[in-house]
Formats: sequence, structure tokens, C-alpha cells
Amino acid sequence: MAGIALPVVIAPGVIFGPRVLRYILMLGTIGVLLFLAYYDLTEATLGTAVLFGDVVLAPVSFSEHDYSRIAVFGFTLVGSFALLYGLQLSRPSEQAAALVALASAVGIVFSDNFVTLFIFWELLTLSTAGLILLRKTPESLMAGLYFLSFHLAGGLIVLLGILLHYEQAQSFAIATPEAGLAFFIVGFGFKAAFLPFHLWVARGYPSANFPSSVILAGLTTKIGVFAIARILPPSEIIMYMGAAMALAGVSMAMLQHNMRRLLSYHIISQVGYMVAGVGLATQLATDGALLHVVNHMLYKALLFMSVGAVYYATSTEDLHDLTHVDSEDEEKEKQSIWKAMPLVTAGGIVGALAISGFPLFNGYVSKYLLKYAFYDMGAAEMMLMIASIGTAASFCKLIGFGFIKGRAKVHRKLPVSGQLAIVGTAAFCIILGVYPQLVSPLIPYASSVVGIYSLDGIWGAVRLVIAGLLLFLNLAGILQRGIHLPPWVSVEYMIFNPLGKALFKRFCQYGQTLDSSVDNFYMKTGRSMYEFCQYITTLDKSIDSAFQKSAEAGRSLAERTRYLDEAIDEGYSKTGDAARNFADRTRRFDQSIDEGYVKTGEAMRRMAERSEGEQEEDEKSFRRPRFNPIEWTTKNLNFDQLILALLLGAVLVVIFYTGR
Repeated sequence: MAGIALPVVIAPGVIFGPRVLRYILMLGTIGVLLFLAYYDLTEATLGTAVLFGDVVLAPVSFSEHDYSRIAVFGFTLVGSFALLYGLQLSRPSEQAAALVALASAVGIVFSDNFVTLFIFWELLTLSTAGLILLRKTPESLMAGLYFLSFHLAGGLIVLLGILLHYEQAQSFAIATPEAGLAFFIVGFGFKAAFLPFHLWVARGYPSANFPSSVILAGLTTKIGVFAIARILPPSEIIMYMGAAMALAGVSMAMLQHNMRRLLSYHIISQVGYMVAGVGLATQLATDGALLHVVNHMLYKALLFMSVGAVYYATSTEDLHDLTHVDSEDEEKEKQSIWKAMPLVTAGGIVGALAISGFPLFNGYVSKYLLKYAFYDMGAAEMMLMIASIGTAASFCKLIGFGFIKGRAKVHRKLPVSGQLAIVGTAAFCIILGVYPQLVSPLIPYASSVVGIYSLDGIWGAVRLVIAGLLLFLNLAGILQRGIHLPPWVSVEYMIFNPLGKALFKRFCQYGQTLDSSVDNFYMKTGRSMYEFCQYITTLDKSIDSAFQKSAEAGRSLAERTRYLDEAIDEGYSKTGDAARNFADRTRRFDQSIDEGYVKTGEAMRRMAERSEGEQEEDEKSFRRPRFNPIEWTTKNLNFDQLILALLLGAVLVVIFYTGR
């Protein structure tokens, strides 16, 4: 899983880290990818890995497939050389996007279910579109959006196919679709550049920075081929689509004067060989197609590196500019490309021979297997042979006009890392051509590559190259001047423009209908909301009135309560005063009584003393009669008794008055 995790982990450090750290991280990643490519050749097994298995319906899981090892070998090997090529040429953001794209491709190769495949499928779309958009020119922005729209449409169609398959099979495990097969074919066709969905290739690849074009050439369309080979059943439709791609791509490449556009159309052509092979789906055809995936990644990356080096050194990639001289002075200032850049020219020649299927180069090996797989297949075989002749002719044009006859002012030289990448990629193009048994352990059905250098095989390949050379020599003058086709001779003019207009018109009609529906909905909703607001307003007024009345009643009650409280306080005050007065009067009366009691007691004691004294005197002298109250009259009244009687009467009057 290092090929998936490592690029994603170090991407933030590449973007935000200093230059030295970025170089260290990138060189470390390149070393790890080269080791993984070597490790893949040792017949080691991957096993399985599962993420989020207890959380989601279909876990993000990875496992090895019969086709996985050969695909991941190509991605890691070519990816390492592509990263090395852009080490001193790419921006940090472009390098990070390239790392994510590489990790996404490896994730697709090892996906164990459709959920995992779709996640990495869309991640590859976004990262590769980012490689184009990050150039930040008006052309690249338009091309990037064009690229993104095609691939997002393809991803949506793949998702529909996955959902239909799941509804039928009740499983997300990767298998031949039980439903929605047409959606899978079309969705994968967007990524594999099926006709007429191929337009993003010629627009997108030349619009990116030239180091990013190397990554794009090695990843995007090859993933589409891998998905078709692994998931879709054999199909004559797919086979003939591949043959048509091979023929149409090489035909358009012959007309191009921009070197990267020429290579982009050749990607469509070479991917056509692979699509035809996986569509035929015999063991020999599948082995040849998947081996051609690896070989094509190598020599196409080498060609983009060489063309990019010319652009970097001369600031032009137009064949007309390289072969056109306005004056003798200008001719003296310009240098021949092959003399000024011999290493780059050698890399371009190796790539041209490899893509043409010349013996001793890796393209010969996979094309040999495909040639015998399509032996006696009628129209498909003939279309692929014509495409091979056109391939040789168009690369005679590229090498002849771009490197041999090409002249330009060389402003700067390619950095050392770029030169090492060209040397390494060219070396593998030769090694895998001379010793194809090196990749024999990776070929799924173990088709033999031992006897491919038979006399018949060599002569068959050489004569196609010679036929292409003769075709170029006959058309050299026309090709140098350029062939300008009328605008209507294009897929865009014939298909996409009318289709786009029809879709746009239909979209506008649906938009108008939707707009009317929305307006009606808004009107009805507005009326309902108006009535609701009126009801709320009435309710609010009622609530306000109730609150106002309640407040007035509360205020009135509070005032009455205050008045009552004041009256009670006043009553308490008066009662207190009366109680105090009564207490004072009682206290004074009590004091008066006490004084009366004291005086009465004293008087009574005096009277008693007097009575006792008089009694003693009477007893001594004579016996005086005792006082009888019944017989009392004023005759026997004395002064003390009168005073006592008046005092008792006054007390009775005070008690009577106080009681009232």
C-alpha cells in the first residue's frame, strides 16, 4: 500500500516545505517507486487491506488481481521517471497533484470493490484536471474545465452503472456487471478516449506544463483500458472501437504541427490497440494489450520528455516555427536541434522507434503479440496495420521536422534531473525490447515472448516502418506546409456543436418550464404567506389588546392594593395610637388605684389603730357599744369615715367613666 499512502502523505510537505525538503521528499518518493517496481517483478503477492470495514456498507479495501501487477509496474516505473523529470521543472503544487494522481491510479488498480474504485476514479479525475489548471493561463483554464467536464460526466455514468449493478447483484464486489453494462462501457470510454469522447486528450495534454504532460500521458487513458480489461466482458463493439481509435488518432496526428498535440492524438491511436486487445479478450490479446499499456507508458513518456525539452530550450513546440527561417541572419542565429541537444534528440528517436514497433525496442514486443492475436480477424486486423504505417509516417514527420531539420535559438539547457529521466526511460525502452523476458512474470496469461524475434516477425515489423517512411517521403512537402482542413471536418463541428446546441436548447426549454413552475410556486407560496401573515397580524393584535387590558387591570388592582395597604397602615397607626393612649390611661389609672389602695390602707390602719385604742379605753373604763353599720346614721359619723366614703365614691365614678 506504499504506492497509495506515501505520495498522499508527503504531498503537503512538497507544497509547503522549503526547496531542500521538497527535493528530499521527491527523491525519496522516486526511490520508493523504483523499489516497488523492482519488488513487483519478484512475484511477491500483495495480500489484502481493508479500511473502515466496520463503518460503511462497502469498506475501502484493496486486493491483488491478475492484471494488477503488470499495471502497477508500469505506473510506479514510469511515475518515478516522470517525477524525476519534473523535479527541477515543475511547481510544488504540480508535483503534489502528480503524487495524488499517481496514488489514485495505484488505488484503482488494487480496488477490491466498486466503492473503492469510484472514490479513486474521481480522485484521479480531480488531480489530473488540476495538473492542467495549475498552469494558470487562459488556454489551460479552458482546457482544464473542458477536461474536467468530460471526466466528471464519465464518472457520473460509471456511478449509474455501479448502482444498477448493485441493485441486481446486491454486492459492490468488482465483477462483470449484471446490469447497467452500457453505462460501464460509456463511462470507461470517457477515460479511455473512445470516439467521439476523445477531444479532451488533444485539448488537455498540450495545455498543461510540459512536465505535467508526462504524468498525464502515463496515467489517464491507461486507467480506462485497465478498467475495461478487468470489469467488462469481451465485446466486438469494444474491439472495433479500439481499431477505429487507432486509425482516427493516427490520421489526426499526421495533420498536426504542434508537437504535443501530435503526441496527444497518437495517445488515442495507441490506446486504440489496447482497447482492441481487451475487447477481443483472448488470452494472447489481453496479454498483448496489457503489456502494450506498460510499453506505451514508457515510450510515450519519453517522447513527451524529449518534446518538452525542446520547448523548454527554444520556447516553441511548433514544427512550422522550427523549420521556417525568415532571413539569413536569423538562420545564422538558430542552431540545429539535434546538434544543440543530442541527448534529447536520441531520446526522441528511441521513443519514435519504440512507438513504431521497430525490432529491439519495447513497442515491438507488445505489438507482436497483438498482431498474432488479431491474425485473420478481417477488418480489425487491417485497420490496425494501416494505423501502424501511419504511426511510422507521423513520427518520421516529428523527428525529421522537429529534431533533424528543426532549427531554433537555444536559450537554456534541460536540467540534470530531466536528462537523467530521459536516459532512464530510453534505457528501459531498449531493455524491455531486447530482453522482454524481464516482464514475463507480470504477464497475466503467461504468453511467451521468447520466440518473438523470428525472421517473419522482424520482417513484418520492419516493412510496416518502411511503408510509413515511404509514405512520409511522398507527403513530406505537403506535411511541412501543413494541411488545413475546413472547420466542418471535425468531430466537434459535426457532432458536439449540434449536440451541444440541441442540449442547450432543451436545457433552456426545461429551464423555462422550471422557471414558470418556480414562479407559480412562489406566487402560491406568496399568497399563502400573505394570508398567514394577516392571520398572524390579527392574532398579534388580539394578543396585544389582551396584554393591554391585562396590564390596565393589573395597574388598577395594584392601585387598589396600594390604597388598601395605605388604609391598613393608617388603621394600624390609629389603632396603635389608641392602644398607646389606652395603655397610658390604664397605666395612670393603675397608678391611681395603687395610690388609692395605699392611702386607703393607711387610713384603714389608722382607723383600726384608733378603734383598738378606743376599745381598750372603753374596756378599761366602761364598756362602750360596738359599731353596728345597720344602725349607722349621721349621728355617729366622724370626719375620717366621711373622707373614706368620698374616696370610694370617686373611685367608682372613675371606673364607670373609663368603662364607658
